[in-house]
Amino acid sequence: MVELVERMLDLHKQLPKVEAPHEQAPIRRTIEANDKQIDVLVHELYGLTREEIRTAKGELRWSTRKHGKHPRASGSARP
Repeated sequence: MVELVERMLDLHKQLPKVEAPHEQAPIRRTIEANDKQIDVLVHELYGLTREEIRTAKGELRWSTRKHGKHPRASGSARP
């Protein structure tokens, strides 16, 4: 997991340095893929059931709509 997080940090540092959308796209796809892998690892680490994951994702969507931004965008750390 540490390796994935370090990769994510590197990718997020690279993204603003790349101006062309066609060059940003693969970086964004890699970020999304790594984010999903981290989610899976966290779910396994905490032993979450599918129902608990669905509930958490539903609450995240509700919170995002209510507050207008993704919690991670404000610098919140991932568990």
